[in-house]
Amino acid sequence: MPKSLAIARRDAMEETHGMRPSRRRTAAINARRQLAHDAALGLLAATLVFVVLFWRLGTPTFWDPDEAHYAQTSREMASTGDWWAPYYNEQPFFDKPALFHQLQGAAMTVFSHAEFASRIVAALAALALVGITVWFGTTMVSADVGIVAGLMLAASPGIFALARYAILDTVFTMFMFGGAACLVVAALGDRPRLQWLGYVALALGVLTKGPVALVLCGLTLLISIGASLELRRRLLGLRWVAGLAVVVALADPWFVYMYLRFGQDFVNSYILDENFRLFVGSRFGDQPGFWFYFRILAAGLLPWTGLLVGRLFDDVRTVMRRERLDGVEALLWAWTITVVGFFSMSTFRLDHYIFPAAPALCLLCARGWSDVRANQWARGNAGARVGLHLIGPLMVAIGLGCGYFLIARLDLPPAAAIVPITLTLTGALLTALANVRGALPPRIPWLVIMAMIVTYAGLIVFVMPAIEQYKVIPDVARWVATRAQPTDRVASYRLNRWNPAYRFYVGRHTVFLEAPAEAEAFFNVSQPFYCAMRRSAYDEFVAQGARLQIVYEREGMSATSGRVLWTSYTPMTRFVVVAPAR
Repeated sequence: MPKSLAIARRDAMEETHGMRPSRRRTAAINARRQLAHDAALGLLAATLVFVVLFWRLGTPTFWDPDEAHYAQTSREMASTGDWWAPYYNEQPFFDKPALFHQLQGAAMTVFSHAEFASRIVAALAALALVGITVWFGTTMVSADVGIVAGLMLAASPGIFALARYAILDTVFTMFMFGGAACLVVAALGDRPRLQWLGYVALALGVLTKGPVALVLCGLTLLISIGASLELRRRLLGLRWVAGLAVVVALADPWFVYMYLRFGQDFVNSYILDENFRLFVGSRFGDQPGFWFYFRILAAGLLPWTGLLVGRLFDDVRTVMRRERLDGVEALLWAWTITVVGFFSMSTFRLDHYIFPAAPALCLLCARGWSDVRANQWARGNAGARVGLHLIGPLMVAIGLGCGYFLIARLDLPPAAAIVPITLTLTGALLTALANVRGALPPRIPWLVIMAMIVTYAGLIVFVMPAIEQYKVIPDVARWVATRAQPTDRVASYRLNRWNPAYRFYVGRHTVFLEAPAEAEAFFNVSQPFYCAMRRSAYDEFVAQGARLQIVYEREGMSATSGRVLWTSYTPMTRFVVVAPAR
C-alpha cells in the first residue's frame, strides 16, 4: 500500500474517533492523574478535618472557666426543660441569648458523654464554617482559591482551639460569616434569592451572641459602600429593609420574652452590663492593650501570617497607585477591619472575640497563593511572593518553639519529639524549595497541611494527656459528688477560675465563697458541708481557730489555660476538701 494511502486511511480513522491516538492516551493519562489528585486531596482534607475537629473531642475534662460555665448552663437547661431562659447554678444567667445553650443542651440529651456532647456543637459549626469558606471562595473567585482557603482555615491554630472548646464562637461565626457570604453572593453574583438565607443566618447570629451580629455586618456594609461605587450600587440593590424585618421577626421574640419574664433585671444584666458597659466601661482590670488582637491574629493564622502581611502590602500599594481592588477583595478587607477594629475599641478583650475575621483572612491568603502561582513575578504580587517564602522559616520557628515548650514545661515521652521535628524539617524543606529560582508554589499546600496534621495529632496524643493529669479539680469535684449526702452543703472557697469546672463536675448547687468572713459564717452553720479550697487557705482558717478537717487532698496546677503554661512556669498547688472537724 502506498505510504500516502496509509496516511490517508490513518487520518480517516483518527477523524472517525475524534482525536489522534497519542492525544487520546494523553487525555487518559491526564484524567487518571486528576482522579488521583482529587482522591489524594479528599483524603488529605478528610484527615485534616477529623484530626482537627473530632479526634478525641470528648477526652479532656473542662479546664477554661468559660467552657465549663457554658456547659453547666446548657445542662441545667436540658435537665429542667426550661429551654428559653439560661440558668447557671440555679440562677438566671444573662450572659448571652439562648440559641447556643439550646443547641448544646440538645446535644447533651443525645450523647451521654458530657464533654463530647458539650463540644460537638462547636466542632460541627467549625466544619460548616470551613464548608462555607470553600463555597464562597469557589463561587466568587475560583475552585482553587476556595479549596486552599478551606484547608488554610481548617489547619489554623484558631480553629483547632475553638472547635474543641465548648463555647459559642464557631457557631456565631458560622451564622454571621455565612449570612454575610450569602448577601455578597446575592449582590455580586446576581443570585438575589440567596439574600433571604443570609438574613435568616444573621438572625440566628443575633440569637447566638446578640445585636453585635447586626453591628458588625452594618459597619462592614458602610465601609464597603463608602470604598467603592460599584459595591455601593450592587449592595444597595439588595432588599435591606425587608431583610431587617426578617431578622427582627426571627430574633426579637426571645428578647421580648426575656423582658416579660425577668423585667428590669434582664435589661440591667444583659443589655447594659453584658453589652454596653462591657464595651465602654472598666468592669475588669488588667486588660491587654490596643494591639492585643494583632498579636492574636499573627499567632492564630500561623503559618500563613507572612502570606497575609504580604497580601496586605500588595493591596495597599494597589490603592496607593490609585488602582481599584476588585469587589471581593475590598469586602474581605472591610470585614476584617470591622471585626478587628470594633473589638479593639472595646475596653474588654478576649482572644476569641475576633475569630469571625478568620475565614476572610484565609480567603485573602488563598488569593495571594493563587495569584503568585498564576504570575509569580508580577509587580502586584511582590508582597505575597515574599510571604510565601516566609512560610518555611515560620514553621522552623514554630518547631523550635514547640520543642522548648515540650521540654521546659511538660514531662512528655520521647515520641512527642515528632511534633517539633516534623515542623522544623518541613519548614527547612519549604525554605529550600522556595529559594529554587523560578519554583512555583504547588496548587495545594500539601507539605504544610501534612505537617500541621502531625502537629495537631501530637498535641492530642501527647500534650493534652500530660496536661490532663495535673487538672485535679474535676477529680476533687467528683469525689465530693460521690460522698456528699442530699442534705449536705457544697461550697468552694476562692477557687476563682476553677469554680465553673468544680460546679460542673460536682453536679449540684454550690456556694461560691470569696471573703474570709463569708466562709467563716458558712462554716459556723451546724449543717454538714464539703468545701474545696487551696491547702494554704485551710491552714489560715485552722490557725484562726476554725474547726475543719481535711477529708481529701490532691496536688495539681492552678492555671486554667495553656497560654499561662507557655508564658511562665506555674508551680503545683495543693487542693483540699474540708469538712467540719469531729
